[in-house]
Amino acid sequence: MIICVYLVIFSLIGTGFYYLFRTAPTCTDKIQNQKEVSVDCGGPCVACEQMPTAENLKVIEKAIVPGGAGKYDVLVRITNPNSLLGAARFDYSFNLLDGSGRIVAKSAGSNFILPGQTKYILAFNLSPETIPESLDFEISAFEWSKFSEYQEPDIAIYSREFSLASGGETGFAKLQAKMRNQSGYDFRQITDKAVIRNGKGDPVAINQTGFNDVRMNEEREVNFNWSSTFQIDPVSAKIEIEPEVNVFESDNYMKQHGVPGQYGSYDFNNQ
Repeated sequence: MIICVYLVIFSLIGTGFYYLFRTAPTCTDKIQNQKEVSVDCGGPCVACEQMPTAENLKVIEKAIVPGGAGKYDVLVRITNPNSLLGAARFDYSFNLLDGSGRIVAKSAGSNFILPGQTKYILAFNLSPETIPESLDFEISAFEWSKFSEYQEPDIAIYSREFSLASGGETGFAKLQAKMRNQSGYDFRQITDKAVIRNGKGDPVAINQTGFNDVRMNEEREVNFNWSSTFQIDPVSAKIEIEPEVNVFESDNYMKQHGVPGQYGSYDFNNQ
């Protein structure tokens, strides 16, 4: 009985302190409370802006690319038909299928896409049980964001040079280029994706490399290397290099005039 009495007294005291010192709910506390319709909007706050209906992302190309020694790389090119909506995150999965439609290898991940953007999604070194006949690609779990306006990062790629190995060079082929950050920001991370196409326009090789700590107006050398062989005529080869910067990640923006050496610069190389 005595213990119960003390528990009741302490509970009343704790409740009193909570209501005495608690922070009153506001329209900027990032909590859906005080009869708000959504977080910090509706009810006593400003009206919630209606999110337009989003169209699904469209797959405009799929390809399986031999990666050497029983391995395969896969490529998908998607486009976002929404002019005001971007996906801060979406989940995807690749499935390699045999002739009967059975999954023989798979890979999954997540990515983002800007309004109206067309981009590549790549996966490397899939090891199927048998030779794959087709590629299945699925997208799910969207996190849509509405843009009133935005400025896509300006990353220039130039001075492309593609060649096959010769003499004492190792590997099979290499692609060299230069990249310049012409945006008004310093970025923690930039990813470059390369697609090599034959004279007919079919993808025959893909690769990916990335850079950390790329400051405004800084130029970097971009290098892709392939160790396994693929059928290509260097003269008729069509070279694509697509830079990618995740503008949804606030941590990806660095101060324009940071202290040199503040961030450890390094390249995470070919997958």
